[in-house]
Amino acid sequence: MEPLRRRRLARERYVFIHRTDRGYIFKLDPAQSIDEAIFVEGCFEGRFLEFLHGRFERGAVALDIGANIGNYAIHLNRDFAEIHCFEPHPEVFRRLTDNIRSNRLDNIRLHQAALSDCNDTLTFRENLAGDLGASGFAEDDPPSGRSRILHVPVFEADKLVNQLGITRVDFIKVDVERFKLRVLKGLRATIAVNRPIVSFKFHGHLAGPDELGKLSICLPDYQFYDLEYAPASASTLEKLKWNFRHGGAPVLKRFDRPEARTYENILAFPSQEIFSRFTNRPSSSTSSA
Repeated sequence: MEPLRRRRLARERYVFIHRTDRGYIFKLDPAQSIDEAIFVEGCFEGRFLEFLHGRFERGAVALDIGANIGNYAIHLNRDFAEIHCFEPHPEVFRRLTDNIRSNRLDNIRLHQAALSDCNDTLTFRENLAGDLGASGFAEDDPPSGRSRILHVPVFEADKLVNQLGITRVDFIKVDVERFKLRVLKGLRATIAVNRPIVSFKFHGHLAGPDELGKLSICLPDYQFYDLEYAPASASTLEKLKWNFRHGGAPVLKRFDRPEARTYENILAFPSQEIFSRFTNRPSSSTSSA
């Protein structure tokens, strides 16, 4: 099915409306990598989303920081009483708004805003090479590939959360290129009061272990876990056997010092108790520590 879907996508030239196998409606741009994943596979980072389903308490509230076109928010809408999406890119935000409206999801709140540790206007480099999700604030980085420069306001995260009347936060997903440290710094008060579970990507081959140390200062006493779906060094057959033994679910492996590789979805837990409650709840998949 996947090659057939990719061939169908290749025939598209402009933004089009697509209904996934689960009935969700997306306005997709065939030139974008996240959109391609939604069209071909049904969603982007589907294994991680399946793992998260059913893990949160009734009435939970999430912050989706770097919401893109709504992949996370739409697929997790039933897991939260409220999801607050933050997305600064004007065109991406327009499609995010269209997607939420098309799916009639009234528990998802949309905010065209970038979160940081202070109020400012920063240089935003828009990626024009087929991955708008790789756009981001990169004032000190030299231009690479096809890009366009925008000037985007950023807002002190804790103050904006208070202004929006968000009084409960159970889960924070951060997906912002090279800007997560400033986002987490800006959310220190929110994190200290609510002690939410936090999810983020980490490029260990680029950042190095010291960078995770800086992030951990914003997450005091948190425990960091990687989701292992199969040993990276295993053969294809061994990976299939590993997945069969674990029912297709990941194993959460705690670590303190990252390896020199990309971590697609780190989960940070404020305590062992929260970790145990999270992993012991029924879900679309099961895991072990």
